[in-house]
Amino acid sequence: MLHLSPRWLTATNLCFLSLCVSLCVSLCSVGFGPTESRVQGQEPASATPAAPAPATPAAPTLPLPDTKPAVPDTTPAITAAQDSKQYVDFARDIAPLLDEHCLSCHQGDEPKGGFLVTDREAVLGYITPGSLSDSSLWTDYLTAPSKTTQEDSLVMPPDGPLPMASLALMKLWIEEGAQWPTDFKFGEQAKVTQRGGSVPIRIYRAIGYFHPAIVHFPIALLSLAGMSVALSFFLGQRLIPFAYACLVIGAIGAVVSAVMGWSFADIRGLAEWSTMISSKATEKESNEFFHRWLGTATAVGGVVVAWMAYRARDAEGKRPGWGWKLGTLVLAMLVGMVGHQGGELVYGDIFAKALELFSR
Repeated sequence: MLHLSPRWLTATNLCFLSLCVSLCVSLCSVGFGPTESRVQGQEPASATPAAPAPATPAAPTLPLPDTKPAVPDTTPAITAAQDSKQYVDFARDIAPLLDEHCLSCHQGDEPKGGFLVTDREAVLGYITPGSLSDSSLWTDYLTAPSKTTQEDSLVMPPDGPLPMASLALMKLWIEEGAQWPTDFKFGEQAKVTQRGGSVPIRIYRAIGYFHPAIVHFPIALLSLAGMSVALSFFLGQRLIPFAYACLVIGAIGAVVSAVMGWSFADIRGLAEWSTMISSKATEKESNEFFHRWLGTATAVGGVVVAWMAYRARDAEGKRPGWGWKLGTLVLAMLVGMVGHQGGELVYGDIFAKALELFSR
């Protein structure tokens, strides 16, 4: 144990002792300062808490600008262009449809039901342009049930409804606004039957209305003549006299019916006899052309074949009998074609309607 004697407490020793103590205190303050870890290049945190910084209002958040190039929206322009386009033309699509299915009853001085289909205002009175549900022509007449399923149906035409293709045209026409040009005329179909003239002219005009009734007789007789000739190859000559009688009477009836048909075409305002030569002929006009001329050819052919059959019955037997028989078979086929065309001119596509009813 160190004992300090009084002689150590001199002035020099005291100074030296004070210096050592100060040095130790300084070393301790450097080596054992605050225990917080130091980071190089960063001042130690001050013991005195810093005063809070004044609150600065946050800047508004703005959306980031779109860096993609702007593409103009052309959809409205395209839609408007499509809406302005008319797919159905009245003169090209609707007028022939009305002509084929409606004009036979709704024209002339006394149209059926007092409704004139060539009257623009009368027809458009049943239509609300652009709206099928508000157009009574569509809801009450064109799409009404068939009379075979609903006896009191108002369906038009009476043997309707129309074929699906015709209904689609009418539907699109109404949806597009039912455009009917004010200056449109039905042409020959809308002409008024001429009146007056000499007695032969008036008779010629009057007999035209009997064509639909008379035409059935030559059709039936010439068809029977052809069938009798065909059966004679299997049953012998017993049917030849019957075939000859049907041929002669049928040929006379064909001539009368052809004359009535030409008159009927004039008073009904059907296509002219030369319309088919024109490139602007419609399908209906083409059917009228072939019906007119095939019917005339059948009438002329009937007279020629009947004359051949008469010569073949000569007692001397100098004329062969196979010529008129072959001609009779051809006449039977021709008269069937002409009769079918006439039926389509009145009732439309017969086979299409039959298949439609069968498929239901």
